[in-house]
Amino acid sequence: MAEGRPLALPVTDLGCPTCGAALGPYELLCPSCGSKLKQFLRIENLPPRQRELHAIANGAMAQASAHLSNAHRLGVKVDLADDLLGMAKKAAMQADFSVALDLASKSGEEAEAQTIQFEALQNRVRVARRAMEAAREDGADLNDSEELLEMANEASIAGDYKSALRYALKAAQRAERGRGQYQAWKVEISDFLK
Repeated sequence: MAEGRPLALPVTDLGCPTCGAALGPYELLCPSCGSKLKQFLRIENLPPRQRELHAIANGAMAQASAHLSNAHRLGVKVDLADDLLGMAKKAAMQADFSVALDLASKSGEEAEAQTIQFEALQNRVRVARRAMEAAREDGADLNDSEELLEMANEASIAGDYKSALRYALKAAQRAERGRGQYQAWKVEISDFLK
């Protein structure tokens, strides 16, 4: 060690200043307590364009982290978005800020899209269950609807929310169609009995 130079500790050894949790090499939010962290990279020697890219990439990574935190809180599968953010952090540590910005932006978009699809799926499943319950009360056959709802559940577990949403939508439509057919049959019978 050179005389007069302070010993620089890696970020992972320092931990979160708020809760003391271990931190990754490029964390912007503490994964334990959610505290906003300030990373001190030596950017003063970078050209102005690189410094600007650094600031923008940091903002994109913070935004992606926020989207991922929300997704994880809701129980959304966002493995791709997690991987993209990890790659963005590595690119930023190597001072490749344009790549970090691109990857962080894609990570945030993916996490947000998956979260929106997940929430839409939850709403659609509730609608399908209500439609199926109404059709069941009318005596309609719901085998197709129940099978489609099970397929939606399996797709959701796999993280394919777009397909799960389609299955849930079809389940609700089939339940409504079954109820309509049953209602029409009841009308025909009542007309016949008059």
